[in-house]
Amino acid sequence: MAKTEFGVRAGRPAWTRRRRYIAGPPAPRGFRARLLRASALGIAPVLVVGAVTGVVVQVRSSGQDVRETVASDTPFTLSGHGNGHGRGMGQWGAYGYAKDQGWAAERILGHYYGGTTLGTLADAQISVRLQARDDQPLDVYSDAGAVVAGKPVGPGEAVHLTPTADGGANVVVTRGCAGDVLWQDATDHPWVDPVDLAPDRPANEHLKLCAGDTPYRGALGVALDGAAVRTVNVVDMDDYLLGVVPAEAKAGWADTGGAEALRAQAVAARSYAAAENREEYAKTCDTQSCQVYGGSSKEDPRTTDAVRSTKGMILTKDNKPVAAEFSSSTGGYTAGGEFPAVEDQGDTVSPNHDWVVTLTAGDIASAFNVGELESFEVVTRNNFGVDGGRVTGVKVVGTSGTAEATGAEARAKLKLKSDWFTLGDGLAVPAPPAAPGEPDPSILASAGEDEDTVGTTEGSPITEKYKELGGVNSTLGAPIGPEMMLPSEAGKFRMFTNGTIIWTKKLGAQVIDASVLREWLPTGGS
Repeated sequence: MAKTEFGVRAGRPAWTRRRRYIAGPPAPRGFRARLLRASALGIAPVLVVGAVTGVVVQVRSSGQDVRETVASDTPFTLSGHGNGHGRGMGQWGAYGYAKDQGWAAERILGHYYGGTTLGTLADAQISVRLQARDDQPLDVYSDAGAVVAGKPVGPGEAVHLTPTADGGANVVVTRGCAGDVLWQDATDHPWVDPVDLAPDRPANEHLKLCAGDTPYRGALGVALDGAAVRTVNVVDMDDYLLGVVPAEAKAGWADTGGAEALRAQAVAARSYAAAENREEYAKTCDTQSCQVYGGSSKEDPRTTDAVRSTKGMILTKDNKPVAAEFSSSTGGYTAGGEFPAVEDQGDTVSPNHDWVVTLTAGDIASAFNVGELESFEVVTRNNFGVDGGRVTGVKVVGTSGTAEATGAEARAKLKLKSDWFTLGDGLAVPAPPAAPGEPDPSILASAGEDEDTVGTTEGSPITEKYKELGGVNSTLGAPIGPEMMLPSEAGKFRMFTNGTIIWTKKLGAQVIDASVLREWLPTGGS
């Protein structure tokens, strides 16, 4: 599979670098002579790095070897596709297929979840660990009252449950969440039940947490996980989905032709939940580690319609519920794995179908803990989609070691939207000049939410000279790399298609022929 890399490796520009010296034999006379020519431009007669050829440079000078590293503030552009792991259904793709191509939920599901069939789930309950409540006792009330330890609790009266080692709980009931104690007891049934345990009950019967008044359908209870306290919500499956689908998808899609995408989301979420079996005390959880679930406060009539209209529908394989994974945006191709990889034309509507971020060499080196960066290679891809598809393996070399990682690990370490990315230097592909009053896209560091200025060269003498000459419309043509530091920080230079602009304090900014710089570069491994 094709490799992509940057740093001081063959086939890529060798951007601004630092040097590490290692004892070795003296440099050849010819090379020293070539370096002397640099003094005419006010450059100290030391290494001028391989900006044009991108070869591996190993220079011997004054009894020392030079091992190249990339300067920590050197910017690199990463261009990518999609948002999330890309396995199973792409939510934006489902919306695109529903809105633009009129696909029904069943067709959407068949496209993304190959090898599965639609089945039916009998009426069921699910237990959900409320992770934000970890290590806290349960404090809960209801506007319609509740039941605990077989006794009724009045409207607005609060129940405080603390789990015990025998599987039960200590009960304290107070007037309101912080009022006087009304009674207390111990029970072997560590649950607060609503006044009616049937599904689809009105809002005034829902149990509410004293902290924040967050309401939940079904019952709330406590359990011990070792010595740790857990809060659990046991709820009818479809009542649970009423709080999941609006948290995982956009209810507003129903207003713009995407109602079938919401129905597909309801089936996928029901299937995923039915296949879950996380803990002895709870089948699933309420965070992105499982499925996001916020109780009944976020329910929306549009997603409620999606759940009700697909009642009992699940995806199955071998007559068992399938863990139907989904992610926000596939970028145009799903990742494969449990379900066959497929092209995702619907994803063109996604705001993250394509994205660009800029990181520095220091960011990358720090993420992989390799010291100063020497190279970063994409070594393997999955071959699904453009640019070879998602990254499946990377290799990062630095002064203190080498790190290898999967694409998913690289995505996590670098905080990327997905593991489908390609590497470039610090500048975006040259674009036409911006319209008057608009920012020049060639000097924006990032298209992300935080448009920082890391890696920009706006206002530098070289950039100003380039603009003075006419920019991309000048005889220099388009840039072919970022600005780079000359040895000993004597100045800077930047390569263009038909020449080079060099800047030193002695010269200012001047245009020189690229061949002049090439003459100073070593060839091969000399």
